[in-house]
Amino acid sequence: MYPITLNIENRKCVIIGGGKIAYFKAGPLLEAGAEVTVVSPEICTSFQVLEKEGKIRVLLKEVEETDYKDAFLIIVATNSTEVNERVYENASESQLVNVISNHELGNFHIPATLNRGMLSISVSTNGASPTLAKKIRNDLGKVYDESYEEYLEFLFEARMIIKNGSLSKEEKSKLLKDSIEDIYKYSLKERYRFLARLLPVEAEENISLG
Repeated sequence: MYPITLNIENRKCVIIGGGKIAYFKAGPLLEAGAEVTVVSPEICTSFQVLEKEGKIRVLLKEVEETDYKDAFLIIVATNSTEVNERVYENASESQLVNVISNHELGNFHIPATLNRGMLSISVSTNGASPTLAKKIRNDLGKVYDESYEEYLEFLFEARMIIKNGSLSKEEKSKLLKDSIEDIYKYSLKERYRFLARLLPVEAEENISLG
């Protein structure tokens, strides 16, 4: 499998199935800004809440090819092997399809993912053991804790300033390497000092006065 991250903002994503497993797949899609449609004769209470909030579109029916023919991404999460196989077979080669119950079907897997703001760490065993993937993700969560959210915001701001500055390529490269030193991870004061070094003199004076 070839690991990538996808921009699915405003893309149509269809979840086939209305149970708890299907529901757990909806959250990350919504967080990424996808337009989510759920197709199932019945849906769980959690899906009903999302529908009432206007976050998802629900089609209470047996799935048909027309329900997903224009979808960018399809997640199949029914308890019917026949339905799962039919959806996969009818999907076009250009569509992304994940079949929860059978990793041999579909053309992509959903990894166990740790999110810390702008930081995303994904773990995949290519379907060999999703349980192990989740364990590794949880172990990584102890190392990369919530403090990384603000740290990544600092690194992003620093990178934008450095990238748009007039320094040489070598100077920019050195500053980018300097920005990931541990001192900036643990000290907010040092982050301000680092950012002040990157700004024009008048901006630096304003920061000092502030």
